[in-house]
Amino acid sequence: LRRHEGEEATVADILLQAGLSTRAFYRHFETKEDVIRSLYERDAESFGAHLRRRVEAAPNPDEAVAVWVNEMLGLAYDRRRAERVSALSSPMVFRVIAGTRAQQLGTDLLAQPLRAVLEEGVATGWFTHVEPELDTRTIQAITWAAVTWARTGEIKLSRREAAEHVLRFSRAALGVTS
Repeated sequence: LRRHEGEEATVADILLQAGLSTRAFYRHFETKEDVIRSLYERDAESFGAHLRRRVEAAPNPDEAVAVWVNEMLGLAYDRRRAERVSALSSPMVFRVIAGTRAQQLGTDLLAQPLRAVLEEGVATGWFTHVEPELDTRTIQAITWAAVTWARTGEIKLSRREAAEHVLRFSRAALGVTS
C-alpha cells in the first residue's frame, strides 16, 4: 500500500511484496479486498489493545484522557505509525472498508478506552459534565482533526501543542474537578 501511495494495488503486487505464490494467496483469501480488510482489522485490534493498556495504566481519569489523546496523536507524530496510517487511510483502503464491519471495528476499538475512562471519571467524581457516548465522539473528533492537521500540514502544531489544544477543550467540557 505504501509503495503504491494509496493507489490501486493488484493481487500480483501483493504477491510480489509478500513473496507468496498465487496458490498460497488464494488458500487464505478470495480477493485483494479480503487482504485489505484483514490487514485493517489486524492493525485496529493491535492498536486498540495498545491504547487500552496505556489508558488503563494511567493513575486517574484525567491522566487517562491525556494518555488517550497523546496515543491518538502518535498516529500523526510517530513516524512509523504515521506511515501505517497513511497507507491504511488511502483511497483504495477507504473504498474497501467504508461501511463494513472492519471500519466499525476500527472506530469502536479506538473509542472504547476513552468511553470507559469517561464513565469511570463520572463514577469517581473526576468529571462533572459528561455524556459518555456524545463526549467520546466529540473528543475523538477533535483529536482526529489534530491528527489530520499534522498529517496535511494544514495547521502546524508540535505534538505537545496539539495535545494541549485538544485537552484544553476536553477538560473544560468534562468539568475536570481535580
